[in-house]
Amino acid sequence: MSTVIFYPQSGDRELCRLYGDDGDREMILREIDGWYGTPESRTEATPRKWGDGDHDVSESDIAYGARTVPIAYRLLAGDRARLEQLRSMLGALAHRLVRLRVVDPPEDTYQVGEVLQVLPDKAPQNMAMQTDTGLITVLCRRPERLSWLAQRGQMWPDKGMSGGLSYGPGGAGLAYPVSYGSRTGGRSSLVVTNQGSADAYPVLTLCGDHHGRMVLYWAGGVLQWSGGSGASAVFDCRTQTVSMGGVDQSRGLSSRAFPVVRPGESVALRLVEAGDGWVTCEMRDAFL
Repeated sequence: MSTVIFYPQSGDRELCRLYGDDGDREMILREIDGWYGTPESRTEATPRKWGDGDHDVSESDIAYGARTVPIAYRLLAGDRARLEQLRSMLGALAHRLVRLRVVDPPEDTYQVGEVLQVLPDKAPQNMAMQTDTGLITVLCRRPERLSWLAQRGQMWPDKGMSGGLSYGPGGAGLAYPVSYGSRTGGRSSLVVTNQGSADAYPVLTLCGDHHGRMVLYWAGGVLQWSGGSGASAVFDCRTQTVSMGGVDQSRGLSSRAFPVVRPGESVALRLVEAGDGWVTCEMRDAFL
């Protein structure tokens, strides 16, 4: 049975947990709806002026709306004071953006959403048993469910990849033995795999003494950036933005081929330039 856990938008502190098993629990998950399957389509279609139906759409035009997740709960406490404590835990979800995690083996996925309401039932409760029921509704603007466990890796640029022949100091002549350039340094390549059913987007973080520049190659093109230095730069491949300390630095992009990994596919990333820094990569499988 499923377990539903609420976290703040950032951080790992649990706000509350609803159990869907048959154990002796105080906070019980009665039902969750809207978590699996696709949300409502928002693909725009144009009616044919002549003939029946609409004009055809391409796969790239198919899109889905936000995901609404109603969660029915039951509270079961030993006394009135404890029941009020449990109610307060649920009430504290109001006015929050939360990470809604659903553990339903073998899946363990989450979404970020707005808590639209925490609504106790209007029907009279059996206070002799100190129980309460109600509904929590979460609106997730992004329809994809993301794997709770992330793929993580690091890349270091190869140093001294000049290539070609060496003609000696000052171009005095062909130097022997012939040098075809060096390939030293760390691990410059990383392969990420998406085992989900929707497009997955890596988050790249440029760390260390990167001198405000990065060049990354992948099958879809080149991601190249020159910007500020002195802090880590975060490349969000879904929003196609770059930020440093929360400040947008996307203006430094000279090539905007942000990596994307299609469902069931893998993508090889290769870091060519990062000053004296390195790049960390985090990606989560995405599901619709």
